[in-house]
Formats: sequence, structure tokens, C-alpha cells
Amino acid sequence: MNMIRILCGLSFILGLCSCKKVIDLELKESDIKYVVEGAITNEPGVCKVYLSQSKQFNEDNQFPGVSGAVVTIKDNGVEFPLMETQPGAYETKLIKGTPGHVYQLTVTISSHTFTASCTMPQPVHLDSLYISEGPFGQFDFATIQYKDPKDLNNRYRFVQYVNGVKDPAIFLENDEFTNGNSITMQLDNGVNKKDDPRNIRSGDEVTVEMLCLDEVIYKYWYSLDAGGGDGSGSIAAPANPLTNISGGALGYFSAHTISRQKVIAP
Repeated sequence: MNMIRILCGLSFILGLCSCKKVIDLELKESDIKYVVEGAITNEPGVCKVYLSQSKQFNEDNQFPGVSGAVVTIKDNGVEFPLMETQPGAYETKLIKGTPGHVYQLTVTISSHTFTASCTMPQPVHLDSLYISEGPFGQFDFATIQYKDPKDLNNRYRFVQYVNGVKDPAIFLENDEFTNGNSITMQLDNGVNKKDDPRNIRSGDEVTVEMLCLDEVIYKYWYSLDAGGGDGSGSIAAPANPLTNISGGALGYFSAHTISRQKVIAP
């Protein structure tokens, strides 16, 4: 995204300095909403749902979990309860995702009921992962390769970990213009300083997960990366990202497949 710098003339700056009127901005507080973050994958292990609440813009970024909810996931008419393992965290080991299945989430807390539905896509294999130099040779980035299937409308998210630490950058791709192609993609996370802790250095263990996403979940991450909005790519004021949660909650419920690769940076 290009940065536009505006250079102000000296007379304009002096004009600003001479202005002494204080303007009080009345910022409206937003409604506090429940936030649901849930996922089921094609890997054996724990299926997790986390329930919290949003905060006002001037509050801290700590989001304690909300206890006491009843959480279930339904697969092929069979309902699986999730047990609360710590405040706000609900888990089960009784269910493993199957590509092509539709999963239905229900969360009930106090007088509120939130529901979501998501179809798990067919898996796509992450073929290789290696480290390569960026455009100007100053920084190294993870580079991935995979073969996109010929069926249209495959959507992907890539999650990067360096020495077990998750990179907050959101890497997304779809096959609108690359359907059926072999893809090579460098995961440029915007690092541009040598002291950035996200730099990949020699000896680092780099892991990349390739997530195949349902359309509504792709739009959630796309709109989150764009600062909210409708996921269309249009520029607008920041807003809550799109959600597949019904009932007034924020967040998402994702049924996705995972393929991963690891490499040690040379």
C-alpha cells in the first residue's frame, strides 16, 4: 500500500501554531458484543471455540474469556458438546473434520444464541517451503509452492511461525486468475528493518501452514486485513470484518483443511 506524504509550507505551519481554539471530539461508544472464534480442521486433535467480548476503543487489548456458555458442533445430524477447559475456551476431542462436510456451531450464553455454518473444502497440499531473498536482497522471506486444482474458487490462507512464534501478518490467495496453475508465492510480511523481531535469520525454524478456506471465511480474513468492510477490496472507513456468525456476535467459525511444511533458514 503506497504511503502519501504531504509536505506543508512554513506559512501553513505558522498558521496552525497561531490557532489556539481547543476542539473537543465527541466519540461515540460502540455496543459491547460477544466475539466467537472457532475452528475445526481435518487434523486429529482438539476442536476449539473461544468466547469473549469486544471493548471500547479506549480500553486495553486484553479480552478475557466468557464462562458459562453452552457450545455444540453438529456434523451429519450428530451433535457434539464442547466442554469449558478454561475461562472462555471450549473444546472437544470427539470430532475430526472431514472435507465436504457442513459443520454447524451453536453458542448459547445468557439469553443469547449464536449460530454459524461452514463447509470444509477439499484439501490442497503445500508442496514445498524454502527461504529466499526479498526484492532488494536485504531481508529473507518464506517462499511456498503448491499446485492449484483445476476446479475454480479455491481460497487459501497461509500462517507463518518463526521458532514457534506466530506472525500476525495475514497472507491470503485465491485462484481467480491462477486456476489450475503451479504457484510460487513469497510471504512478504512487510519487514523493512534489520532489528524487526519478525526477521528470518540463519538457523531459525520456519513453519508455514496452508489453510483451505470456505468462501465466507476467506471474506472474513480479507475484510479483517482491509480494516473491515464488505471484502470487495473497495476502500472504506474501518468497520467490523464480515462474519458467518448469526445472532449479533462478531468473529468467525471456520471449517478448514491444513497442510504444513517446516524448514531451517540457511
